[in-house]
Amino acid sequence: MLPWRWIGVGALGLVLGGCTTAPRPQPPEEPFVFRALDLRQRDALGAPAWELISPEARYDIGRQLAQARQPRGTIYKQGKPHITVRALSGTVIGDGQAIQLEGDVQITLLGANPVRIAGDQVRWIPRQDLMVIDRRPSALDRRTRIQAGLARYRIKADQLELRGSPVLEHWQQPTPDKAGAKPAPQGAPLRVQTAWVNWRPDQGDLVAPEPVRGVRREGPSQLELRAQGLKGNIRQGYVDLLGPVQVRDPQRQGWLNARTTRWAINTQLLSSDQPVQGAFNKLQGRANRWRVNLASSTVALDGDCQIQQPDEQLRAQECLWNWPTGRFQAQGAVELRRSSYSQITRAGLLRGRIGADGVAVFTAPGARVNSRFTIPPQQRGGKAQRRSAPVQF
Repeated sequence: MLPWRWIGVGALGLVLGGCTTAPRPQPPEEPFVFRALDLRQRDALGAPAWELISPEARYDIGRQLAQARQPRGTIYKQGKPHITVRALSGTVIGDGQAIQLEGDVQITLLGANPVRIAGDQVRWIPRQDLMVIDRRPSALDRRTRIQAGLARYRIKADQLELRGSPVLEHWQQPTPDKAGAKPAPQGAPLRVQTAWVNWRPDQGDLVAPEPVRGVRREGPSQLELRAQGLKGNIRQGYVDLLGPVQVRDPQRQGWLNARTTRWAINTQLLSSDQPVQGAFNKLQGRANRWRVNLASSTVALDGDCQIQQPDEQLRAQECLWNWPTGRFQAQGAVELRRSSYSQITRAGLLRGRIGADGVAVFTAPGARVNSRFTIPPQQRGGKAQRRSAPVQF
């Protein structure tokens, strides 16, 4: 028995023959016009599986097609609404073997944190629990958006397969939970692009094992990111960038080379507990751990931070640097060595500023400083005098 239920037949044209010996050509068969379409399907246990309704539909008997206006659908899970579907128009083939949805198609995964899958055209094949979005597909929740060239959503497996160079964007501030709302562009998002992405929207798991590239623009400058792949969980708020990881700031001639790095997407924080090396123009550094706060444009090098620049070497427990302002801070057993006079300066805290030439100038305002340097001996009559003893302050 077919699962169709039609409501309210509108009009059916009838053709009357006249008294003539020559047969008249029959006009093309007109489709049935219905006031409403109500198509429902149940699962093997008799619970509702899915339904599709429309305020108006036209049915072509010969082609077994039903063209629906403003169709609305619901997919059930364990008898409860799980996914809703809507579009401007739709075409139902046979008894629901396939459904073509067109025009601002919205597929909403219901729940506390709804996910919306959108596109201009969707082929829904209920018997395969499959939806194919091949025109401008995108998926978004309150913070994240993924756009691609092609998307397939496997309903029972809860897996969205995005192909065609998908781009992932994430905003720190969530958008209000309103129907059809998109993430609010507050602050510059980090945009990550790769060859393909698999995402389980309900569970949050995300994987992209191919090389990825990321960009974050901040005014005239931009931060570039490269990794060998990514995996994480958007529901839990993290994505791991698989090493080796490279961060570049072309305008300021800055770079970081690191291993697998965690991207805390809700706080816009990149961090790793593995060694890192980096440079900013003439200044080079390394540390055991690192983190980059994209929201505040700050780099932190933790655990034996070592900084080198022409004629100077600095070592500390932690180094902080804000790249837009150039402000620099080293703290915790700070030791600054200068080549001139073999000077050694020790302090608990040193501050400085990195200039446009990439050289940092350090100061210790209000802090206790211990300095030691050697005064070179004077030369008299071409003979070297006894070397002076180091001077300490």
